[in-house]
Amino acid sequence: MEYKIFLGLIGVAIYMALTIIIGWWASKRVKNLADYIVAGRRLGLALVVGTVLATWFGGGTVLGGSSMAYIFGLRGVIMDPIGAGVCVILFGLFFASILRKLRYLTIADFFRVRYGRTMEILSTIVNIIAYMGWLGALLVAFSSVFQVLLGLTFEQGVWLGTIVTIIYTFLGGMWSVTLTDFIQMVLLTIGMLFMIPYVAQAAGGWGVIAEKISLDNYSILPGPNWGYLGYIGLFGFMFYLSSWLVQGIGALSCQDLVQRGLSAKDEKTARIGSIIAGIGYITLGLVPALIGIWGRLVVPDIENPDLIIPTLAVKVLPTPIFVIFAVGLLAAIMSSADSALIIPPSMIAQNLVPMIRPKVREKVKLLLARILVPIIGVVSLLIALYAATIYFLMNLSWELILMVQGIPFILGLYWKKANRSGALACVAVNLAVWVTLIFMTLPYTLEVEEGVFEWAIWDSIYIAAVPALALGIITFIIVSLLTQKRDPPRPLLDIEGKPI
Repeated sequence: MEYKIFLGLIGVAIYMALTIIIGWWASKRVKNLADYIVAGRRLGLALVVGTVLATWFGGGTVLGGSSMAYIFGLRGVIMDPIGAGVCVILFGLFFASILRKLRYLTIADFFRVRYGRTMEILSTIVNIIAYMGWLGALLVAFSSVFQVLLGLTFEQGVWLGTIVTIIYTFLGGMWSVTLTDFIQMVLLTIGMLFMIPYVAQAAGGWGVIAEKISLDNYSILPGPNWGYLGYIGLFGFMFYLSSWLVQGIGALSCQDLVQRGLSAKDEKTARIGSIIAGIGYITLGLVPALIGIWGRLVVPDIENPDLIIPTLAVKVLPTPIFVIFAVGLLAAIMSSADSALIIPPSMIAQNLVPMIRPKVREKVKLLLARILVPIIGVVSLLIALYAATIYFLMNLSWELILMVQGIPFILGLYWKKANRSGALACVAVNLAVWVTLIFMTLPYTLEVEEGVFEWAIWDSIYIAAVPALALGIITFIIVSLLTQKRDPPRPLLDIEGKPI
């Protein structure tokens, strides 16, 4: 066992050194902010597919997805990867080519052009907060992987992962992220696919799995009376529907996905690359979920289901494959962490600084974005480690992205009568109804979750989303129609001010 872990450490060390070398090489291609944020808009099909897959198929999918499937079966992964994969496919079909034609740098650029500065500020703030929360979670996840797979302490793992991610993101920006994402995707895919036969063998073979794992574990349909993750009736229906919508619709306007569409070399590449990546994500994302289900037979009483995948890797994989898997799982977390890390500095430099200094030069923006990378990285980690309440609020902002910009984004692209008044009214109604329903449903979710607040609050957040979005859409349409003369809709313009 010690020999296996030692070789795993060597593999991880080699991989980390490689990422820093790639970052140094990529830094030579960064001449301006467009190079740093969207890789100069030069990514080909393979790199677009690789970077989208690697960003979404990260630590959350491998560790969180296997954990949810271990507990609930495939119903537990409707949000991610199934709903998230549907989102990427929808993005490719209906949004990627339009956004690439507009040639913005951030999603907040779209809201400034379509609705004005207020929506730009709101979009920028919720994206910065959300990605700092996601980044903190990913950086802390390093520690779990390092502890289980490689025997490092919590502090050693979390700081080592943070420092390496900061270095190569600082150097090459989106070029570093894209190139390392491609390598990370290949490594993780190999590692996960190799795990399947070894886990099946450790579980007793395919016959034993078929006999002891009921078919209900593979269903993504709700149970009797709309039963879903412990809820039945109306609450079960709302929770089930929200599990599809929050990721399937809400993530369409998230900066990490939009950024990759904007980085493609042309509209066709953005569209096709996103569709392929979405299909690939659902396919590959189900692998750790299935391993989590089968892992019940190998480790039936695991204390922390989040660690089922690394625990199985240590238990069943031979040394050469274990090394590949250890590097691949680390790479998966890094692939999401680097994507989260580059977004807050980019949006601050592109969207907030020009409001203070309208004539700021591109070189100053680029320098500021780079300086902010290590600052954002360390602050995100410290908040996740030492400020649990703030950290919770930061993660809550993922839902805020949906409530603030989900509907205005979709209607802003496809409805010519969408205007600023409708967008702001929609945001106000979404937030008011959503927050109200969270507190109204919390007593019931606390009862279902046996008083565990962390689980109950997330259930309420999801359950409250659907009615809030429905009322938000109605509000957006009515207010926009009533204010056409007073607040004429702004045309959709590209980055040079030309109408699309």
